[in-house]
Amino acid sequence: MIKHLFSDMDGTVLNSKGEISEANINAIKKSELPFTLVSARSPQKMESIINTLGIDGIHVSFNGALIFEKKNNKKKILYRQPLDFSVAKNLILDIRDKFPNTGISLYDELNWNIDLETDAVVGEYNIVKVAYNIIDFKEYFKEEKEIYKVSFIEYDNELFEKILDYVKKQYSNEELTFQRSLNGYLEITHLKAKKSKGIEFISNLEKLTKKELAAFGDGQNDIPMLETVGYSVVMGNATDDMKKYADYVTKSNNEDGVAYAIDNFIKNI
Repeated sequence: MIKHLFSDMDGTVLNSKGEISEANINAIKKSELPFTLVSARSPQKMESIINTLGIDGIHVSFNGALIFEKKNNKKKILYRQPLDFSVAKNLILDIRDKFPNTGISLYDELNWNIDLETDAVVGEYNIVKVAYNIIDFKEYFKEEKEIYKVSFIEYDNELFEKILDYVKKQYSNEELTFQRSLNGYLEITHLKAKKSKGIEFISNLEKLTKKELAAFGDGQNDIPMLETVGYSVVMGNATDDMKKYADYVTKSNNEDGVAYAIDNFIKNI
């Protein structure tokens, strides 16, 4: 019997406009199961969806680098795994030097920081509707801070592959996880920061077994999460390679796939 649901956000419970449908909201509420968002997003980029769903509880941000509890409009950090500051500094300044026009986002606990307002960055803003700070990275790194995620956004596929290849070759010996998500996104977090970490944290807290957990996902960074639960649901908009990880393939994120899976799969377990 399923006792807790976990879900990725972009490409999964959210449609291509970054919105959550009434059908998904109603199905989640009618299920009467705890529902945890597990996302590459920062807590700030998750907040509006959490509020729309009206779901207090534990949620997982930055692909597992920051786990927080929202209760009565207050947020409490339960687990944190920032990047090594010197590694993040070297990585960002290096990529900016080698790829001067690529969108770079740097996330600390409270802020989305960029140094260049590219079309890709503006495109992300139009989806998440969270303000970014335009900063000078060299100035930013003069004072040590906790950095949870670095992302490179590049819509030029050829250039994106060059960035991916360069980063993996130059930084493979560091404690970093490299994950592709959406189109043209490379997200980098600490090696210990995985979506599965959040699920393990919650399942241990609630004393739940693997067979009592189900998760929804669509992308490569969802694989650790899907492998940690007893029942994995992959969206219809996912690649064929991703669908190999599914116990159930549902409709796409633009067709209320989460609601469809809850009504036609989760309720029958």
